[in-house]
Amino acid sequence: MAIVELREYKLRPGMMKKWLVWMESQILPYQISKGMKVLNTFTHEDEQGEQWFIWLREFQSMEHREEVYARTYNEWWKETMRPKVFEHIYENEVRVRLLSPQTLMD
Repeated sequence: MAIVELREYKLRPGMMKKWLVWMESQILPYQISKGMKVLNTFTHEDEQGEQWFIWLREFQSMEHREEVYARTYNEWWKETMRPKVFEHIYENEVRVRLLSPQTLMD
């Protein structure tokens, strides 16, 4: 059964537009080229006016997730991209959840 990963990032003030452009032009193409399956992306403004970027990624299994992570989050990513990511989002406000599908309707 597929595994869906829900990722939520709290953006720094004024960074939403830059983040979305960067995600579309750099991050998503790179991650997809490494085998990442992105289901969808969303934005959300919470009750306090904080802006969030939310996305869903899908993996065939936990083993597949580990393989894709290893290809994606290599030394280049850690040295080049990761520091840029945290210029846009708060590092301590990254939430990652694994979702379990439940079939409630036929």
